[in-house]
Amino acid sequence: MKLKKTRKARNCYLCKSSISKGDLYGQKSIALGSKINGQSETAEGMYTVVQQMRIPVDMCQACLEG
Repeated sequence: MKLKKTRKARNCYLCKSSISKGDLYGQKSIALGSKINGQSETAEGMYTVVQQMRIPVDMCQACLEG
């Protein structure tokens, strides 16, 4: 994974440590929810197709290497 140098203070998603300005960090996408993409669901007679949502999270260099 390519690491970038941060321009602002951030927090690591896994270990909750702070990433200082100028340190290296990486980003990963995590999925919100446990549904499978395209899975159908019915609620009160309405048929809906559920899509998974992904968000990027910041991770420190130590967590990405370990």
